[in-house]
Amino acid sequence: MYALLALLALGLLLAVHELGHLVAARLLGLRVPRFSLGFGPPLLSFRLLGTEYVIAAIPLGASATIHGMNPHAPGPPADAKSYRDQRPWRRVLVTLSGSLANYLLALGILFALYTSGTHVVVPLTVGTVVPGSEAARAQLLPGDRILSVDGQPTKSWSDFVEVIARSPGQDRTLIVTRDGETRVVQVRPRADERGAGRIGVSQQYVFRQHAGTEALTQALLHTRRVAIEGVNLLVRMVRGPDPLEEPTSSVTVMRQSSDAASSGWDSFLRVLVTISVALALVHLLPVPGLDGGRLVFLALESARGKPISPHVETLAHTVGFLAMTGAILAVAAAEVRHALSPSPPPPAPLAAAPPPPLPDAGVPPPPPLDGGLPAVPTPPPPVPDAGTAAGPLTKPDGGPLPADGGAANTG
Repeated sequence: MYALLALLALGLLLAVHELGHLVAARLLGLRVPRFSLGFGPPLLSFRLLGTEYVIAAIPLGASATIHGMNPHAPGPPADAKSYRDQRPWRRVLVTLSGSLANYLLALGILFALYTSGTHVVVPLTVGTVVPGSEAARAQLLPGDRILSVDGQPTKSWSDFVEVIARSPGQDRTLIVTRDGETRVVQVRPRADERGAGRIGVSQQYVFRQHAGTEALTQALLHTRRVAIEGVNLLVRMVRGPDPLEEPTSSVTVMRQSSDAASSGWDSFLRVLVTISVALALVHLLPVPGLDGGRLVFLALESARGKPISPHVETLAHTVGFLAMTGAILAVAAAEVRHALSPSPPPPAPLAAAPPPPLPDAGVPPPPPLDGGLPAVPTPPPPVPDAGTAAGPLTKPDGGPLPADGGAANTG
């Protein structure tokens, strides 16, 4: 049930992208002979304003056929309704409209969430601590705000998760604040089945409703964070695979969407926002076969003062499409192998260790029996306070909060 919902949602996001191209082309007076929702044998078709609309049997994706976008398609030498006979800036608008549609959809979903009420993160604040985890052994508590790791200020929860993930079996010193008091905690992340370090904590959320202007501001900031993390992910993928990161493929997207759907609409819509922004970014990559590749050819055409050879452009788009298809299949195969490989046995519990000595405060006393943590006599330099909330937060019915659809929130 949830997997089917995730499949339909992914198909909807792809359809929105193609609808963006369709709307832009029609607004600029271009002819769009056909728009297909899905692939495979047609189940239903009708004509409207010169365009044939088709609903196909496989509801995954869509395609908008814009007259003149295929360099080898037959047509008159000059056609005012053809894509290839438009000025470069008009072709740029049509090409960018798909990614713009995905971004506007993400913005609209977030605006609706923030105005109706949603769970927002409390920056760098622990929400839950898994019993028996390394965080529980180190006596971290919900409501603790993380200031630094090994003396390096922590800028975001994603940075904290990344540092922990790269430190399995290594001692890490955390500086946290609790009830206005600065404390020191030593943790040793345990390796999970992929070898990434985890200490067993998740970020804290609070339920809030936002007014119209504030909701729009939060939606813009949210999409900005998602876009930045997406760009960083693409950069890491270009640099080379990271064994600590889960391979990202359509299989991963489907599984994450299905998991989010089973967690509730809030989480599911957040995942859709992340995927929609990711689709907008991926289509803008300067790779032949994508919208970004078309923009590269438009830039070359403007620089040369004459069109690129149709044979060269077609060959480049074909090679680019085949390369992308191969990469997607390779990543999907790697994830399938990872899912079918046996998981290693869980690591043995770590023995409790006293906090490490501080450079300017000597050796602190051992942890008290009442579960408290030793206070740091000289607190570190203050960091900008983005707001905290004391203690964990649950829904009014006492259930757990849903996971965020954006970046990973566990460490």
